[in-house]
Amino acid sequence: MSVLAKDNRQLLYIYSCESNFGKEMLAYAQSIDKRIQAVNICNENISQTIWLEIADMIGVRLSELFSPEHPDSPSIGNVDNYIVSDWLKIIKHNPGLLQRPIAINCNKAISIKEKSDMMIFSEELNNKEEERVRW
Repeated sequence: MSVLAKDNRQLLYIYSCESNFGKEMLAYAQSIDKRIQAVNICNENISQTIWLEIADMIGVRLSELFSPEHPDSPSIGNVDNYIVSDWLKIIKHNPGLLQRPIAINCNKAISIKEKSDMMIFSEELNNKEEERVRW
């Protein structure tokens, strides 16, 4: 059972204000023809269950959502032996580790690694909406 509310008319955009790329992509996300709910994890907590659900939706391990090697990320030491529960605690206190924002619409989610990811995601959403309207 899903805990995360998923609305096909709304884009959920999760980012950290400590990420320049996250802030830049927020401006692009706001230009998409959907309502946007922007969640800045520096100001709003995301539950552990939702973090796990997001990782599952994207199809990655939880640790892959975060960028400890990024120069703008806070130093958290050697991450090789961290387990899921460690990551859930770490992200709560180090939101700058989320250097790649996350976009969610309905049952589709992506971790945005580059600008083209957001453009492709936006096009897919528009195509899906056009198909829905035709029916």
